[in-house]
Amino acid sequence: MAAEDEGSVTTGKESITVVIADDHALFRRGLTMVLESETDIDVVGEANDGHEVVEMAQKFMPDLVLMDVRMPGRGGIDAAQAIKDAVPHTKILMLTISDEEEDLYDAIKVGASGYLLKEISIEEVADSIRQVHAGQSLISPSMASKLLTEFAAMARKDEEKQQMPTPRLTVREMEVLTLVAQGLNNRDIAKELFISENTVKNHVRNILEKLHLHSRMEAVVYAVREKLLEIK
Repeated sequence: MAAEDEGSVTTGKESITVVIADDHALFRRGLTMVLESETDIDVVGEANDGHEVVEMAQKFMPDLVLMDVRMPGRGGIDAAQAIKDAVPHTKILMLTISDEEEDLYDAIKVGASGYLLKEISIEEVADSIRQVHAGQSLISPSMASKLLTEFAAMARKDEEKQQMPTPRLTVREMEVLTLVAQGLNNRDIAKELFISENTVKNHVRNILEKLHLHSRMEAVVYAVREKLLEIK
């Protein structure tokens, strides 16, 4: 497993501890080998199903759990809920072949910080782990589109519900939120709007504070539901 690296891009001090859960042993082993070649990532455990990963999360208290949604016995969604209850600081990053909207929605509800499809290259996983560990939320662009479509439909069905007053976001905050909804990370948002990455982080923090929410994904869901974002 990777040794501690004082030059780590992510923390500058210690490795990101990770537990991997996937019922496909060859994929899991290959992923572990790739991640262990990274000096700032330390794979502390591998699990074959949801039951094992919950036990490992409680034992190792990792920074992040990288897991599949569909596993035999206890699935990834149920396991994610148990992990967030038992080890709140552990971030959950789903890496799955499931492109079902329901799985994505359920993952967000239980507190997952990312939902990536296995169509991404295995080399991209390490950078995704770093971004989620740093506090960002990640979602595959194709799934981001499905998420917005799903919640747009829900918003239309909910037209009869009494609308509560919603906090006002600035024009710039709305621009940032719109790009977050498209699946862009802070770095890409900064390039798109010609502002610094720190400025993007400040805008995201202000958005969450104004909406009384805890994650970027929750902000997108809230904005679509309250029709702050217009989805066509």
